[in-house]
Amino acid sequence: MGKGGWIMVTMVDVADRAGVSLGTVSRYLNGYNLREYNQKKVKEAIRELDFNPNIMGKALRQKQSLTLGVLLYDWTDIFGMSITKAFGEVVEQSHYSLIMCHAEGDLKRRRQKIQFLRDRCVDGLVVFPILWEGCEDLLQKFLDERIPVVMMDGWFEGLTTDRVSVENASASLRAVEMLIHANHKKIAVINGSRTETVAQERLSGYREALRLYRIPVREDLVTYGNYNCAEAYQITKELLSLPDPPTALFVANYYMTLGAIMALNEMNVRIPDDLSLIGFDHFELSDVIKPPLTVIEQPVEEMGQAAAALILRRIHGDYQNFPQERRINTRMLIRDSVRVL
Repeated sequence: MGKGGWIMVTMVDVADRAGVSLGTVSRYLNGYNLREYNQKKVKEAIRELDFNPNIMGKALRQKQSLTLGVLLYDWTDIFGMSITKAFGEVVEQSHYSLIMCHAEGDLKRRRQKIQFLRDRCVDGLVVFPILWEGCEDLLQKFLDERIPVVMMDGWFEGLTTDRVSVENASASLRAVEMLIHANHKKIAVINGSRTETVAQERLSGYREALRLYRIPVREDLVTYGNYNCAEAYQITKELLSLPDPPTALFVANYYMTLGAIMALNEMNVRIPDDLSLIGFDHFELSDVIKPPLTVIEQPVEEMGQAAAALILRRIHGDYQNFPQERRINTRMLIRDSVRVL
């Protein structure tokens, strides 16, 4: 794809399309006369691929590839893709395109994807840390080579990088506090994972809210759905099958919220009459669920823009206040899924 696309057209692509060597394309771009046949093929390839030799020439002189790498959780991750869209809209104004990789496959395959981005000489990297554990040494190589890395919605201990995330703990605290103000004391949580940094913050907010209001934490109501719809579906059924089930449920991720809703519908549990519920993340599907859910909304556009501003600053050599952590506030959309007892 050419200008404005996700994958940037390079001189290698032009050479492949024209059927000539990379050196031939380079000589053409530097003003040398080629044999008429080769010159015609290179011109046609440049036109067909929408290759901008002026931008690319400048990038080569500055030893840049004008590409940025993005390590995502999954192609279907609407949260990550929404942030990446906002990120891409900013960086493409500076003529950057994106190469995106997702965490499918085993650790060996994920490490190969990171090595692929190094081989493509990306000028910077945005990482959504979920499922990229075990790749920290490869990410450190980017940092050692002065290639900026921005951690998005999480981080790895021991890697000194810029970060962009939301105020996870305070967001969770406010959600649980709202349930407490509605007189709920048996509040269950479906959290992400036991070890991931964002999940730890969201769980700490849940525990802090209960502590502030002197409500004992029931460990049987603290569960982990690993950001997975199917696991949250099963956990919701198990929670409601307890001898003393919860009256309220806080679900710390969009896909887990969908899984919980599926289980509740299957069990004919009415929201909020039988169970109050607050979810994390606000996307279109949240608006069609009946009744409309109270959710914590993460500002995905602002998060993407913040990551873009950080990475462009680092690429341009501005390392003032490094490493920088941007914490962005969430907001709660209060709907009809919480009942006062």
